[in-house]
Amino acid sequence: MELQLKNIGMIKEANVKIDGLTVIAGENDTGKSTVGKALFDEVREYIFTRKSKRIVLKEDERVRFPVFIDTPNLLVIFEYIKNTAILLQQNELNFDLPIETTDLILRLSQVKKHNKITPEFESIKRVIQGEVYYDKYKDCILFKKNGLDKALDMEETSNGIKMFGFFQILLLNQSIQEGTILILDEPEVHLHPKWQLEMAKIIVELVKNGVKIVVNSHSPYMIDALKYYSDREKVKSNFYLAEKNRDETSSISDVTMDISPIFEKLTEPLRELRKMKLGLK
Repeated sequence: MELQLKNIGMIKEANVKIDGLTVIAGENDTGKSTVGKALFDEVREYIFTRKSKRIVLKEDERVRFPVFIDTPNLLVIFEYIKNTAILLQQNELNFDLPIETTDLILRLSQVKKHNKITPEFESIKRVIQGEVYYDKYKDCILFKKNGLDKALDMEETSNGIKMFGFFQILLLNQSIQEGTILILDEPEVHLHPKWQLEMAKIIVELVKNGVKIVVNSHSPYMIDALKYYSDREKVKSNFYLAEKNRDETSSISDVTMDISPIFEKLTEPLRELRKMKLGLK
């Protein structure tokens, strides 16, 4: 699959391959999130209508509904958003939320479809020392930490645990499975560099099992780890650099063959800081 964008939001032009692992790197406000949201909308449109102006599919390419994950705070306000949406819908009132948010709320509300524990699930459980799960009876999301008798509310957990928790819930209810397009918008924001490496490893394992994953990132740790693990596991990967143009639009360029421009761009602030500390600026 290829996503073809032109004059969408701030993006002047972008042709992005969605095949295996796709990494879009860049500074803030360079259009990375716009690509992810456009992909989410276009895939849904294609599934419902079998038509799309912006995605090109390979012959007989199978497409499942996309999943878009950004802020871990969604797990904290999960009950509020879900119950408010139901109440307003019953009263025929408008509830204006991005479709990717309401879609994720519905997916998180699904019960487990099987009890098969995948290797990815076990890896996450090892990292966060427990399991984040949806309790259908209480209609809320909880964290059962190893060694504790009582499950914790999401307000009592770190944002890093919440980010990994998305994966645990969606793996067991099969919202993430072979053919799923999983869009992760800056997943590293709330993760210590050590956990960024762990997440990169899990992302690549999911890609090996047929999940198509798009990662928007501005973290050199995350990008370098994704490159390392994708090369080691021989999974198909494509890397892109999002940059601002002089006219304040953005362009997305393919740097798969040489990703050094990504690190040159993202480590520029560190080089500037070193110059200041040395009195060179």
